[in-house]
Amino acid sequence: MKEHVSEAKEMFSTSNKVTRPEKALILAFMAGSRVNPCPEQGDIISIRLSENEEIRTQPEGTKKVTVETFFQMNYVTGEWKRVSKTH
Repeated sequence: MKEHVSEAKEMFSTSNKVTRPEKALILAFMAGSRVNPCPEQGDIISIRLSENEEIRTQPEGTKKVTVETFFQMNYVTGEWKRVSKTH
């Protein structure tokens, strides 16, 4: 449990989109809560943690991209992970 708290602190320190209620939901999930507060959204819930612009080097040159990072919780398996999407 202690490792989850430090992991959450690190994750939240770099987050710029997550709200207080979403943080509470993530912490509850990491602590073992498997009661899905939004069953209408399905068994896997994703919460946007951050959105940043980055310069990426592509074969055709450099390009500015938007990178979104999500915290994904699976209420059936109890597994969670961070997922990044690039636009």
